[in-house]
Amino acid sequence: MTEKAHPSQQHATTTGMKGKGFYNKNSTPQQATIAYVYPWLHEAMASLPMPNDGSLLRFVDYGCSEGANSMQIMAQLTKAARQRGSNSIQTIHSDLPSNDYSTLLNAIGNRAQPPYTDPTVFGSIVGGSMFNQLLPPSSTHLATSFNATVFLSERPLERLPDYVLPNGPSLATEKGSVSAQDKENFEKQAAYDLETFLKARANELEPGGKLLLQTVGRNEHVSTADGIVNLFNLSLLDHVANHSISQDAYERYYHPVYIRNLEQLTAPVNPEGGSLSHLFTIDKAECYETPVSFVDQYKQDNDASAYAQQMVNFYRAFTEAPLQAALSGTPNLSELLDSIYARGEERIREAPHLYDFHFISVAMLLTRTENS
Repeated sequence: MTEKAHPSQQHATTTGMKGKGFYNKNSTPQQATIAYVYPWLHEAMASLPMPNDGSLLRFVDYGCSEGANSMQIMAQLTKAARQRGSNSIQTIHSDLPSNDYSTLLNAIGNRAQPPYTDPTVFGSIVGGSMFNQLLPPSSTHLATSFNATVFLSERPLERLPDYVLPNGPSLATEKGSVSAQDKENFEKQAAYDLETFLKARANELEPGGKLLLQTVGRNEHVSTADGIVNLFNLSLLDHVANHSISQDAYERYYHPVYIRNLEQLTAPVNPEGGSLSHLFTIDKAECYETPVSFVDQYKQDNDASAYAQQMVNFYRAFTEAPLQAALSGTPNLSELLDSIYARGEERIREAPHLYDFHFISVAMLLTRTENS
């Protein structure tokens, strides 16, 4: 099948996560969401069709960032694969060309960390947009993506005048709004992106291959955006108020993500009319919440300063790149960015109860069908 290609970098809405070890250091909450579905990976491997000739197994992770969590995924898959046979394994870590791969390259090359301590596991990196086909047809046995498809492939609107998240504020107490028409535009873009991602993976997976897709989500009560995005929005508005950021720049910037619920995630592959149900079957799907280490620690010690620093570093890791691009050309940009995130810490220290944070995920395990 031939699909519209998304330029890997020209239209990407982010250049990647904050590099030089920052994302690895501040992605513990993401690691917890991944660890929750480790049993799914083992189940997937247990039913995966194995090559009859003992040939290579290929595993791919899309949205690997700096690689700490991605390597743990591959270590789990390697462990599970060893229960089935001694096939050599090629692991592929994939992200945008602008991603900081330096730590990951070092880990693969020096073979000092699992799974690369195993001499039969061969690591590699493929740069490109996850909305494009990146590997040969029917060449992949198992693919994963965690906390990545929340990002939009492109910006459907030039500006959002009153909030920084396309979904809009989650809570009635949060300042700002997004119109119904704007929400509909973003929902359509997110639906298109998800279908595009799934079609690309369908091309790459062999029949019977597995895809485990997890992303930041929301349930009927809360969203992962609750608290932290409101905090981010208020910090930006504080800088609009002191004229460090213009109103126009604020309106043109918005965080280019869309937070789905479970129904939206599974819609394309729903056996009852999903547009891609001929390409995949759903093995399992779930909306779940995982504990956040710095939230639990704050509940124990009430150290608002430590809580503020950890929460802001957590969201700075994935918000800074799009914000920096939006504010490019601003004088003293580095100092301005530091000031925006420092203001977030100040607000938490002043009133930590206003920024309650829950990490909600939606995930599904899919099998590539045999006949499409």
